Amino acid sequence: MAKSRFTHDQIMAVIHEVSAGLPLKDASKKYGVSTTTLYRWRVKLANKKLLRRDRLHSLQTENQRLKRKFAELALDYTSLRAALIREGAEEC
Repeated sequence: MAKSRFTHDQIMAVIHEVSAGLPLKDASKKYGVSTTTLYRWRVKLANKKLLRRDRLHSLQTENQRLKRKFAELALDYTSLRAALIREGAEEC
């Protein structure tokens, strides 16, 4: 695969210009790339955003699950500790 002439930041800037209203033909002439390349960049950027959003959603779901589990374990710990303290006080 050939190395791109543009960095990721430059590609993002071009795509933002196109989404802001710059026609594809003008952008392709301005940056010296084909309109097909601009379409590919747009699709690639959209896919990355979707992947990022899916990853964020899965991390948030996992975080909620872990918080619930932690609360459950903390409650178990507190009740067991209270039972041990009561049991130890009765023996003395």
